[in-house]
Amino acid sequence: MSVVSVVMPTYNSAKWVTETIDNLLSQTYPHVELIVVDDGSQDDTVSVVRQKLTDEFKHSWQIIELGSNRGPSAARNVGLRAATGSWVQYLDSDDFMAPTKLELQMAYCEQVSSEVSAVYSPWSQCYVDDGKITLAGNLAQPDMVGKAPIMCLVSNHRPLHSAGIARRSVLQQIGGHDETLRFWECEELTFRLAKAGRLECVPSEIPLYLWRQHRDRAYLGGEEARYQTTPVALSWIEQMLKGLDHKSFDELDLSSADRRDILYYSADWARTLFREDRTAFRKYVAMARQLDPNLTPAYPKLISIVSRHIGYEGAEAIAYLGRAPRALARRLLQGLRPRN
Repeated sequence: MSVVSVVMPTYNSAKWVTETIDNLLSQTYPHVELIVVDDGSQDDTVSVVRQKLTDEFKHSWQIIELGSNRGPSAARNVGLRAATGSWVQYLDSDDFMAPTKLELQMAYCEQVSSEVSAVYSPWSQCYVDDGKITLAGNLAQPDMVGKAPIMCLVSNHRPLHSAGIARRSVLQQIGGHDETLRFWECEELTFRLAKAGRLECVPSEIPLYLWRQHRDRAYLGGEEARYQTTPVALSWIEQMLKGLDHKSFDELDLSSADRRDILYYSADWARTLFREDRTAFRKYVAMARQLDPNLTPAYPKLISIVSRHIGYEGAEAIAYLGRAPRALARRLLQGLRPRN
């Protein structure tokens, strides 16, 4: 049976990394190696991990210390170069996998042709409170059947890279993660895997990967969030344009379904930027118009029609005014609720 190399980047992860190692120990697939790459932690992550692995880890393992903080993509690439397994599982140091994840996916991978570069499965976000895992949001069930590789960057169609496993030889062939990226680096990698081979789904009724969120810090938003909305949104449209070779829709062989989903997802980011950063909104729309020079808001239909007469920004202003009374009503209702 083939070995799966589990690559785990760490950075100031001492508070939760042992939970993730315990989770890895619960995997029913027996042939794994763990490569922990510490990205210049300032806490005692390395000593915590070393003690845990020395005392309890029954498989092959190693710890690589980068010394300085180079970013998660660099850490993952160092781990990839040290990997010996036929398949690679990237596991963030605060996330979890279903105990049967590797067993189910490797049973599938042992039978597929060499054209398959990676497999993917359903996943979910989660919270962890006092050791109890609570699922957050809906089960994400990506579907890449008949989809263009660029859809790895779009909405619910996109696989979460860590929710699958990838063939090590293909990861090496495409050069691993792009170390210049700070956002969308995993989706961009999956996009290149889809171009290099084929992605296939290993179905499951439960999430095989749990992407941990932290209640004390929003993942995306303003200055207090882990990532700020503006650079994430602009990075997305940059990666889309790059992935599509800066061609317009008319020059691309995209299905009507793929084109529609790209426009809807693009409209989501534009609407968010309109609300939070008008300067970035204008920059974003100008970039998005490389895809379609006559770009209009994808929804609702009335706003799309209006934008043809008063422009994208004017139409978004009307849409915003339409949403404002509902937002005000929600705030008023919240204010009327009895407080303990």
